[in-house]
Amino acid sequence: GINAEYGVSTQSTGVVDGLDKYTSNIETTMNEGKKVQIAAYEAAIAEEKAAIESLSLAGDIFDIKRELVQIELEAEYRRRVKSVHTEVKKRLDYQVELENAKKAFIRDHIVSWLEQEVIASITPEQEEANINQCIASLALLAPQ
Repeated sequence: GINAEYGVSTQSTGVVDGLDKYTSNIETTMNEGKKVQIAAYEAAIAEEKAAIESLSLAGDIFDIKRELVQIELEAEYRRRVKSVHTEVKKRLDYQVELENAKKAFIRDHIVSWLEQEVIASITPEQEEANINQCIASLALLAPQ
C-alpha cells in the first residue's frame, strides 16, 4: 500500500508539475497573443483618431483651396481688364492721332491755298508800291 501511494504521489507530483508547466506555457502564449491584440487595437484607435483629425482639417484645406481658386480668378480677371484697357487705349490713341493728322492736313492745305490766293491777288502795281514803301521806311530808319 505505501509503495503504491508513494509511487502515485511521486508520479502525480511529476504529472502535476508537467501539467503546471503546460498550463503556464499556454497561459503565457495566450497573454502574449492578448498583448499583441491590445497593441494592434491601440494602433488602430490611434489611426482612427488621426483620420478623424485629418478629416476635420480637410474642411480647412478645402476652404484654403477655394480661396486660392478665387485669388487665381481675381488675378486672371485683373489681367484681362488690364489687357482690355491697353487695347482700348491703343485704339483711342490711334483715333486721336488720326484726327490730329486730319486737322494738320486741312490746316496746311488752307494755309497753302490762302498764300497762293493772296500772291495771285497782288497786282504788279501793288507790288511796286509796296516795295517803294519798304525802301522809304528803310531810308528813314538808316542813320544819316
